[in-house]
This record gives sequence, structure tokens and C-alpha cells, in this order.
Amino acid sequence: RQMRGDEAREKCPDIVLVRVPEVREKADLTKYRKAGREVIEVLVSFGAVVERASIDEAYLDLTSLVESRLKSRDFKQVGLAELPNTHLGGSSGDRAENISSWLSELESSANEADLRLAIGASIVEEMRAAVYSKTKFRCSAGIAHCKTLAKLCCGLNKPNKQTVLPLSSVPTLYSTLKITKVRGLGGKLGDLVTSLFEVETMGQLAQISQRDLNKRLDEKTASWLHTLCKGFDNEIVKERELAKSIGCGKNFRGPDILDTKSKVQLRLRNLVEELVERLEVDREENSRIARGIT
Repeated sequence: RQMRGDEAREKCPDIVLVRVPEVREKADLTKYRKAGREVIEVLVSFGAVVERASIDEAYLDLTSLVESRLKSRDFKQVGLAELPNTHLGGSSGDRAENISSWLSELESSANEADLRLAIGASIVEEMRAAVYSKTKFRCSAGIAHCKTLAKLCCGLNKPNKQTVLPLSSVPTLYSTLKITKVRGLGGKLGDLVTSLFEVETMGQLAQISQRDLNKRLDEKTASWLHTLCKGFDNEIVKERELAKSIGCGKNFRGPDILDTKSKVQLRLRNLVEELVERLEVDREENSRIARGIT
């Protein structure tokens, strides 16, 4: 991963590399954007609040769907059969045993937060099955109490699986989770936090009081980190089925470096032509016109 094709082939001569189609000497992601739209359409059909985050990623707020099922006369306790591809975040060992144990605890407790997560996980199982049925695409998912942890959990058991993270499992997950692996902490801020507080994991960061965080960081950042350490981020899922902006770009390295005026003109022309084509397609499909440029 993150390795160039030539480097990968040196280490693994038998590797089969899949090439993305090219137009104007640049990757053409048209088919992937179309596939992403197809998946979004399936998710929206369930009635959830859907926030498209990228070409192949979206955040969902399942609150209304969970509420509806809780109020339904036909509602039954979620069982292992409803979670055939679900893993329990922060756990190790047999998947089915971990999920079964968690669900059993739900039956004997009044933990409504976890009950909602279990219902949400069963809904996501249905969504993923519908996506495959209608598009033949497989996808992974993370179910948690906030966007940051949901995204994190989504990558824990790929491919074609999902991970649910109860609040009680957050400390276990955080105990080994590198701070720089968390959304929003992978760059300069993450490096600053690990350096200032001499910590490496989220578990270690969670031991630092908000007062100490405030002493070395601005109030907004300190508050966000303190909240995140408790398993929340207070970010709202904002309904957005379409991308807010359309852009295109390309990195030019090695022999492709832009070291002459003619090269710059050629590359700029190619990028502008692609941008115009995509704007025209967007106007036809979504009946909207771009009104700003940066």
C-alpha cells in the first residue's frame, strides 16, 4: 500500500496491477464516480440522512430509522442472525462469540445506547445487502456514536464487513490505537499532540485532563480532543448527496515535472478541459450550475 507500481513489482514480480483508464495522460475516474452515485442512491432510499464525503465514502445518521424500529410493535431484540458480518470493535477472538456475548448483555441490561447501536448495525447489514443486490458492489461500514469513530471502525475489518463500537469498548480500542491514525490527527496536529504530551496512543491521551490540554492547546482543539477521548466528536451528519465542489488536479514528479512554459500550458489546458466536461455532466444530471472558481 502507498507503493508505486514499479516498486511493488520489484518486491513481488508476480503481482497483478490493475490500471485505471487514462484520458489526457491522467487517471479517468468517471466510472468510479458513477459507481459511487449508484451506491448513494441505494443508501438514500432507506430514508437515512446521508452525507457524501468523497467518491467512495459517506456518513449516515440512522437516528430516525432506529427510533422507528424501537417504536414498532413488531420490534424484536437484535440477534446474531441479524448481524452475520458484524465484528465487535475493540475485541479479539471469535467474531460470533464476541457479538453473541454483547447482545446477551443487552438483554439483561438497560443500556439503551448499545441497544440503538445494535439496531443500527442490523440496519447497516440490510443496507449493504441492498447495495450488493442492486449494484453488485461490496462495501464495509463502521457503526459508532460519532463520525470519527465510525470512520475508524469502517477500516478495521475490510473487505465486505462491518464493525460496531459500543462505548464500553472504546477504552480497549484506544489502548493500542495510534493518535495519528485518527481522522483529523494524521497531520501536523497529531504530531504536535504526541510531541507536546509525550503520548503515542489515544488511551494515553485520554489520561490527560482537559485542564492540561487547555494549557498547551487552544480552547477549541483541547475541547475537541477531550470529547473525542470519551468516544464522541459532536459532529452532525449534514445531508449532502452531491459533492459541494468539482475539481481536478495532478501531481507532476520526475520526468513529468513542469519545468517549461509549454509543459505548464499543456497540463493546464488538459485540466481545464476535464473540469469543463465534468461540469457539463453535473449540470445535465443534477440541474445546477457552478457559480464560483478558485
